[in-house]
Amino acid sequence: MAVKNAALSAGTSTKTEVFYPETDDMPLPDGFYQHSHFWEIISILNYFFRLRDDVVVAGDIFIYYVEGDPRLRVAPDCFVVFGVSRESFERNNTYLVWDVGKAPDFVFEIGSPSTASNDLGDKRELYASLGIGEYWRFDPSGGDHYGEPLVGETLVDGEYRELEMVRGVDGSVRGHSATLGLELHWEEGRLRFYDPVEGRWLENMDETGMRAETAEAQAESERVARVSAEERMAEMEAEIRRLRGE
Repeated sequence: MAVKNAALSAGTSTKTEVFYPETDDMPLPDGFYQHSHFWEIISILNYFFRLRDDVVVAGDIFIYYVEGDPRLRVAPDCFVVFGVSRESFERNNTYLVWDVGKAPDFVFEIGSPSTASNDLGDKRELYASLGIGEYWRFDPSGGDHYGEPLVGETLVDGEYRELEMVRGVDGSVRGHSATLGLELHWEEGRLRFYDPVEGRWLENMDETGMRAETAEAQAESERVARVSAEERMAEMEAEIRRLRGE
């Protein structure tokens, strides 16, 4: 077990404090394959919950679930936890379940060649044992890794049961997450989120930027048209005054 020693004042015993590393100094498995999906999902959910101080969205950080044993840890691609303080995360830069007070409410994994079997096996069993209410798996390939493009499961009596997925004629797959209050959609290898309350798709940074640019361009076009109309009106008024000999 990795530990760090904190020497107390002279004449006292040495206290041993368990050390929970932030990283294992190993590269992410299939990091490039998952990278674009990972950042898009994290950024979209973070923005959606940005006004909630009691919600933490994160991913690819260690969750330690047994106090005193830093060997027992897991790092989901994405997780969401409700009703907690951000301070405990910022203080440790890791997720200590006993310090936070609960396990995540929602966990999400992205399928890849080297992680799929673990996501379907040991991780799934672990998440159930930790009491994580919803476990979702997104397969960008459409099913090569998980067998399905998108699968959501909810915890019932300590075991996961699949949520209903709706398949569209266009090949899309969607399901509803009661935990997030959102619909998750698999569309042509991309995961999208839909807010049924607001009746809108959640945007990624590129889409938000494009919308802002469009709105800015429209505002500029309206400004130019307004200025042009004002100039024409001024010219007409000047011509009327000229004809009147004013």
